[in-house]
Amino acid sequence: MKKILLGTTAIVAAGMIASPSADAAEKLKVSVGGYMEQWFGYVSQDEGTGVTSDFSGFDVKSDSEIHFTGMTTLDNGISVGINVQLEANHNGSDQIDESYLIVKGNFGEINLGSENSALYKMNYAPDEYGIGINSGDQGDWVTQPSTVSGGSFRSPFGSTNVEPNRTNDSEKLTYYTPRIEGFQLGVSYIPDTNQDANAQPDRNASFSDGYAIGANFKRDLGGFDLGVSGGYGAFTEGATAGQDDPAAWALGLTVGFGGFSAGASYAKSEGTTDALDEEGYNLGVAYASGPWGVSLGWYHGEREGSTTAGVTSGTGEQNTYALSGKYALGPGVTAAATLGHTEFDTDNTGAEGTDGTYFVVGMKLSF
Repeated sequence: MKKILLGTTAIVAAGMIASPSADAAEKLKVSVGGYMEQWFGYVSQDEGTGVTSDFSGFDVKSDSEIHFTGMTTLDNGISVGINVQLEANHNGSDQIDESYLIVKGNFGEINLGSENSALYKMNYAPDEYGIGINSGDQGDWVTQPSTVSGGSFRSPFGSTNVEPNRTNDSEKLTYYTPRIEGFQLGVSYIPDTNQDANAQPDRNASFSDGYAIGANFKRDLGGFDLGVSGGYGAFTEGATAGQDDPAAWALGLTVGFGGFSAGASYAKSEGTTDALDEEGYNLGVAYASGPWGVSLGWYHGEREGSTTAGVTSGTGEQNTYALSGKYALGPGVTAAATLGHTEFDTDNTGAEGTDGTYFVVGMKLSF
């Protein structure tokens, strides 16, 4: 896998160097873009027996990023660009979300840096017009109890858009083929799970030498739109004796005719033990006409857990149902709303789950 990806990069680099007039190309210029989402809503959540927390009430949620992008085309026809994404609502240490180099041409496209893998980016899933129930956003409104195991971000418990070991935007090398007759293939090499870190990975102490493969097909078949996707990813180094290598895979299907669309997606992840395995399902239908759109979706996620000596632990299950609508107020300005209900359950011995209903309105701006 490493030899294939590095060999492809070397070929492209050689082509760039070989061009006698590459210096005549226009210098790369950076433009500013991004998005902002602001949401206001109310949630009513059942905290369960013996729980003193009170999560019911109104709240404001924000999600915004500023993107710095640029692309220049060399005289040999190869384009080189950048994509740097600044988090506008981040309270952790990683203020830059993604930062990577782009090289593209007739051979396809190469991404190098901090970015999602081909498994994640090539996945298809149902359309959603409000807050995303296939991205774990429902957990921002209905708080997941600590007694319910399962991750919502890049994990099948909360999303079918997955990565092996939930690697997020770790540094990686990805190659995408040109799209031919509707088909496209992507392959990623993931040295380790670190993001923005330049230290050489210790392959005896961390997960390393991972890979991800994604493929999809999309085509307009006489007014009938079809999309099919599939992918798999895993790490091959770093698991201790007796543990499994983390892995994840996903499948997606979307169909559309006129303003109607429907879709289904499935994902499964394998942890270092069977008790950490998760899977998720997403079904949805949508209709859009002019500036209007409405979508209805369901997400189900679960974590396997374990039972030892009659004690069950580490299990989790969530079900979310959401009805959403949107209206385009103008170029890049969309009003949206979601009415949703989320249930968190567990088989953990002596524990219980919770459920909540929420109504959220907001604005989505892209620039």
